[in-house]
Amino acid sequence: MASTLRLFIAVELPEDVLGYIGETVGDLRRQGITGIRWVRGEGVHLTLKFLGDTSEEQVAGILSSMRDSAVGTPPFVLHVQGAGAFPNMRAPRVLWLGVQGDTAPLLQIHGRLEEALEAQGFAREARAFSAHLTLGRVNGRLSPTTLERLAQDMEGLRTAKPLALPVAALSLMESQLTPPGAYYGCVGQALLSP
Repeated sequence: MASTLRLFIAVELPEDVLGYIGETVGDLRRQGITGIRWVRGEGVHLTLKFLGDTSEEQVAGILSSMRDSAVGTPPFVLHVQGAGAFPNMRAPRVLWLGVQGDTAPLLQIHGRLEEALEAQGFAREARAFSAHLTLGRVNGRLSPTTLERLAQDMEGLRTAKPLALPVAALSLMESQLTPPGAYYGCVGQALLSP
């Protein structure tokens, strides 16, 4: 019987962006706000498609779809800038840093990936793609006082100086869930090319 891997497709982040996320999460964590599960800085990626538990036999097809989706798009640069929450700051479920700039190439790649992977049996996302970097997930309801403090902290992040986020490859990532948190490894890559 073939084993399964928990997979997703992402853009890996450069060290300076990972360092910034780690510092940002550390600062937010020190505020003492309870009810939020913060990410580990080194575990953040710009996720394009979550595949979930996937047979090892499907990996070659996924990598082929990634290569096909990357062809025709030269490397480009986005910026980490802004912050917010899904669905909003009044009822946050996910806290995030924004990804800005000319996102058209990223959206094109995402659309090609969705189409190619749907042909392999992976369902399309029901929600529209929104490029972001997750900082934390809210567990339950936060009090009005906590929400106000959190909104102030997030407002400070909105005005932070942008950081360059080069996009030159798509990575097929494996997520291994452990008690201390998820660990990630790269299964394969597809380089962007004109």
